[in-house]
Order: sequence, then C-alpha cells, then structure tokens
Amino acid sequence: MDGSVHEFTKQAGFIFEGTVRRTGAATSPGIEATPTTAVVSVDKVLKGPQVLSRFAGREITVTFGGRDGVPVGARAVFFTNGLHYGEGLAVRAAGYIDADGTEVEREVHEAMERAHDDELLDRLRSARLVVLGDVIRVAPYEHRERIGTEHDPEWWECVIEVASAEKGSVNPDKKKPGKAHITAFFAHSTDVAWYRSPKLDVGDRGVFILHEGEFRKRRLPGPSILLPLDFRPLSDLERLRALVARIQ
Repeated sequence: MDGSVHEFTKQAGFIFEGTVRRTGAATSPGIEATPTTAVVSVDKVLKGPQVLSRFAGREITVTFGGRDGVPVGARAVFFTNGLHYGEGLAVRAAGYIDADGTEVEREVHEAMERAHDDELLDRLRSARLVVLGDVIRVAPYEHRERIGTEHDPEWWECVIEVASAEKGSVNPDKKKPGKAHITAFFAHSTDVAWYRSPKLDVGDRGVFILHEGEFRKRRLPGPSILLPLDFRPLSDLERLRALVARIQ
C-alpha cells in the first residue's frame, strides 16, 4: 500500500506488528470471509486503546480495501481502525508497511510524537490561558445549568494555585501576596460523552490548558479543561513551553 508512516499513523487508531496466518478468512463472528479479509496474529501493539492491548499474541481479522492484501506468512506493521469488537476483533486497514527490522517501529513512534505535538499545538492555540499549578480545592459547581440528559457534563469547579502562567496572564490574589489563584471547571460526568475529560482532585499538579466560550454548542461556565490533552503532567512542562514558543 502506498503511503508514508506519518500519514498512516494519523489515520489509524490501532497500530500493530503482525503476521498473516490465513487469507480469505475471518475469525470474528458476523464478519464474512472474503478475498479482502485475512487472519493476522498480533505480534506487538504499537498504538491503541488499553482495551485492545489484550489482543497481543492473538489472531484478529483484518479487512483490506479494494484488492490490496498481504500474502500468508508476511510480517507487516498494520495501521487500522476498529470495525467489530466482541467475541473477537475485526479491524479495517488504512495501510500497512513491511516490518523488516526495527526501522518502521521507530518511525511509527516518531510519527505518533509528531501527531501528538500537532494536537497539543491546536489546543494551545485555542486556549485562553495555560498555567502550571496545583489543585487546592474541588467542589460541584452550584450554578451549573442542568441539561437534563445523560450527556450532562455535571460541571465541577476547582481552584488552582498558579506557579506560572505559560500563556496569558493571571492576577495575584490580593489576600495572599505572591500567590495567584484561578477557578477552572471540568466535567465530572462519566457519561460516554465525557468519560475521557480529565477528572481533577486536590493535590493534582501539572499544566492546565484552559478554554473559554462554547463547546458542543453550549456556553462554558468559565475557563475549562475539556479534552484529555488539556491537563498535562509536570514531566511535559519543557515540551509544552517549546510548543507555546512556536505560537507566540
């Protein structure tokens, strides 16, 4: 399949090294075996959600678009997205590259880092405020709007003691000389629409990427942490500073 590792990595949610065991076959109930399906053993997972890591060492079904396919016995890095998950796993290939040596694996990890940086840059560009600090208080937001559906974010508020402002500015607290505090909001709901949104607690320390305005067509209650990338560990600080420098 034509394409670069970087392009395939951006398109794929599940990337693994594998060996083709059978062609024109399938292992997942409900997936029809056709000339464009193959049974592939997962030798090593390179990228994917935790729930799919258990398929390392097991056989799964891979479907290929058009007439593209890989011969029996071939080893490749497969760039895929989920198609069926149940008793077995079936995925659709966005691309694959012969897996000779460790070069492709190295390129995949580099492409994942670049893609991650690109996503972080997008979040940093759209953020009103980026701060390093500590969560010193969390509580339900008493004035939150009740949406009345299972997708209610259930806003909570947290007070962040700011150590430094990496983007934007924070006014010091007049009652606490030398200290600056801000109130931010996060979705406490574990609904499918919000379960990946960071859940904060007292003592959490890191970099907070805060957004204002609207999200999913609803007004935010104030500076908010919305997506997984919006709260980064302290170990990411220098990397984030380098990214912020690129957009200022």
